[in-house]
Amino acid sequence: MTGEQTTLIDSLMGRSKFGEIWVRDGKITRDQLEDALREQRRTSERLGEILIARGLITARDVDEARAHQMDVPFCDVAHANVDPQAVALVPPHIARSYSLLPIDVIAGRLRVAMINPADLEPLDLLQRTTRLRPEPMLAEAQALAAAIEANYGAVATAVESDSLDSMIDDIAVERTPEESEAGSGDVRDLIQASEQAPVIKMVNMLLTEAVRARASDIHLEPRRNALEVRHRVDGVLRKVRVLPKALQAPCISRLKIMAELDISEKRLPQDGRIPLTVEGRSLDLRVSTLPIHYGERVVMRVLDKSASIRGLSELDLSPTNQSRFEALIRRSFGIILVIGPTGSGKTTTLYSALNALAGEETNIVTCEDPIEYDIDKINQSAVNERAGLTFARQLRAILRQDPDVVLVGEIRDVETAEIAFRAALTGHLVLSTLHANDAPSAVTRLLDMGVPNFLIASALIGVVAQRLSRRLCTSCRGQFLPTEAQVAALGFRADEPIWHAPGCSACDEKGYKGRVAVHEVMTTDEEFSRLIMAQASGSNLRQAAVASGMISIREDAIGKVRSGLTSCDEVTRLLSFREE
Repeated sequence: MTGEQTTLIDSLMGRSKFGEIWVRDGKITRDQLEDALREQRRTSERLGEILIARGLITARDVDEARAHQMDVPFCDVAHANVDPQAVALVPPHIARSYSLLPIDVIAGRLRVAMINPADLEPLDLLQRTTRLRPEPMLAEAQALAAAIEANYGAVATAVESDSLDSMIDDIAVERTPEESEAGSGDVRDLIQASEQAPVIKMVNMLLTEAVRARASDIHLEPRRNALEVRHRVDGVLRKVRVLPKALQAPCISRLKIMAELDISEKRLPQDGRIPLTVEGRSLDLRVSTLPIHYGERVVMRVLDKSASIRGLSELDLSPTNQSRFEALIRRSFGIILVIGPTGSGKTTTLYSALNALAGEETNIVTCEDPIEYDIDKINQSAVNERAGLTFARQLRAILRQDPDVVLVGEIRDVETAEIAFRAALTGHLVLSTLHANDAPSAVTRLLDMGVPNFLIASALIGVVAQRLSRRLCTSCRGQFLPTEAQVAALGFRADEPIWHAPGCSACDEKGYKGRVAVHEVMTTDEEFSRLIMAQASGSNLRQAAVASGMISIREDAIGKVRSGLTSCDEVTRLLSFREE
């Protein structure tokens, strides 16, 4: 090799420490490095990828060189002796979210395998969660992913084999009355109790159990002598467990730590979130605490971040309603409201509309609290009321971003409402949600909030009201003749067969599995705008809406009973509110 060549290699190796490491360790020769570096200059590929493609080094050699360069140990996780007690210290959602695996605890330090040991965020989180100083090690990505699933899967399997019931009993027995009393008030005791491995396992299993049960909400409710756990499945609350009172403080404290809430604050409500991965599904738990008579009540809304956005044809809209809704969202300006109670699928409908409108020629900007789903080609922003970024302030900023379509997560006050309605008058299509009983009463609700009637009359182009009804189980449903009460209440003929499901193993003997949406889609015209200006009653607005072609939510629900999608009992429960 000439002196000129040696100088070239030394110069290039100064920019490529990996090459120096592999030559030093005898993985490659200097001639092989010289040739690879010349190809790198020509193709701009990574040096390691070139050498791997030539069969000179392996992916592990690259990771070992990275570890040496970062001055951290390399961990062969496929053959590492992983301590189950160390695994139990770190919740699965943290391990999976940050791609890390606790290996063991030595001299008060938690050794943890990671893809990126230089990432300080998970290291800080580990120290807060475990109260141990983390010692990062670098691991190969694919091997680490497999090891995380193997070890956390093993923990879950062990928990299931012992049964959650026996685990709860064991933890309750281990906690003495003195510990339970101390844990209910002393912050240090709360932290210590909530970070015990059995408590961590129990809470993780409680969350996994709820997700597997298809719960949309998880309720933990303190009673005089117990902690009651309820799930909302298909819109109906079910009591699933009663935990011993001794587990109330450590269980709720553990959830507050996971949600990064203040565990010392028990007098005021708090809100937070827990990112969670269960069986490959990326979830987000929206956590709300509320002080009540026997302790802090915790409710967690389960949001499936990995769920795909539904198309308009998947929203259970009838052909007429779908046609009317599609015509509304294709308008160039105006405001469309989607109304209904909490948990009625309003956000799903709005996201489906945005997904249908998304394209290279359309600038769509959202203002949400929080962002529930990620959508390509849409600019999503979240409010931050703690920092003073309210819906109204965020919306003003969005209108300076040259939007074509704007989504306002919810109209909560008159200031936000007026900005949204004025935006709809200046060439923007605005979509938002509002709490009201039916489509026509959205107008009454806006007037009650203080929105001027001329703004409503000029900007409102349509309202979609919806509810979610339990869907009949397709495995056990059948037809039968309606009762006299059903004939009288819903207008069926006495000889008209309707659908019913008695229950089977597929639906857990409930007769229902999943939910189906029922709607009414109201559009406005000149007559309707005139009634708004005159501040007409809700009954007059409803008559005008029906006259212009609106199918009431009641008619839509009865049509879905006839189609075998839901039952008479569900329609009666669903439409218990009074229609004017």
